Amino acid sequence: MFMKTKIFILYAIMSLCWGLTWYFLKISLRTMPMYWGLSLRFLIAGAIFWGLYYYKSERIVLTSKLRSVYIMFALFNFTIGYFLTYWATQYIYSNLGAILWSLFPISVAGMAHLFLPDDRMNLRKSFSMAVGLAGTILLLYNGESLGEGKVFMGIMAILIAVFLAAWPNVYMKMGNHKMNAYHLNAVGMTISGIIMLIASLIVEQGQTMPTDLENIFALFFLTVPGTVVTWGIYIWLFNHLRVSQLSYVAFFPPVVAILMGWLFLGESLPWVTLAGAGLVIMGGFLINYNPQEPTAVEP
Repeated sequence: MFMKTKIFILYAIMSLCWGLTWYFLKISLRTMPMYWGLSLRFLIAGAIFWGLYYYKSERIVLTSKLRSVYIMFALFNFTIGYFLTYWATQYIYSNLGAILWSLFPISVAGMAHLFLPDDRMNLRKSFSMAVGLAGTILLLYNGESLGEGKVFMGIMAILIAVFLAAWPNVYMKMGNHKMNAYHLNAVGMTISGIIMLIASLIVEQGQTMPTDLENIFALFFLTVPGTVVTWGIYIWLFNHLRVSQLSYVAFFPPVVAILMGWLFLGESLPWVTLAGAGLVIMGGFLINYNPQEPTAVEP
């Protein structure tokens, strides 16, 4: 009972922080150079994770298989996935980005069917995938009105990011690896932060970092609650939940993001888009919902 309560509380904190992250990301991208903002976010978060890792005094031996998991998370999740998401959020509504990430469970379920023998597709999952894809079509129907500039390309960028981010999660479960959340995040975010710093030095010369309170707080939130807290919890939960259960996290943040975008960013969504969002979120939920499945996996 204690473990289930702990998992529930951490899950709620992670979902809330990730939902609020979309608002602060939109604020940051108004004036913060994109690569510079990403490099600061990951280098600072990586340094915090390194400190937590050494504080815990648990040392990790990197085998070849474990090293491949680290590389996949560093490149697919932190580097490519975050770059595509940052780039897209410059043009699309923040709440639309959160809604599109609700397709993450569907991507995970599709890959899990191919690579995890105990997580195959069935009629319920197939129906759920159809519901989610129908919602995506509705989102695309009104897509051009949900931002400014390269809206359609922004939507495509996030869809690619969602697909790429699903694979490391499935690959991790394929090897049944027990992850040290601090070490995985420290390594992955440091690598990504260095890559983004190099990119910033190449393409953002002459641009300066804004030092007003709003931008500093946005960077703080993106780095600490939005990265250290969320990813620390996420990887910890990997050792206690099935991959399908963990992918539920994709459909709670959009609810928070929709409210924040509507209240503070003027991001009103037409009814067709809200219906599409509902179908996407519902599909992500139904594809993994199984009331008979145990909540926690014993460590």
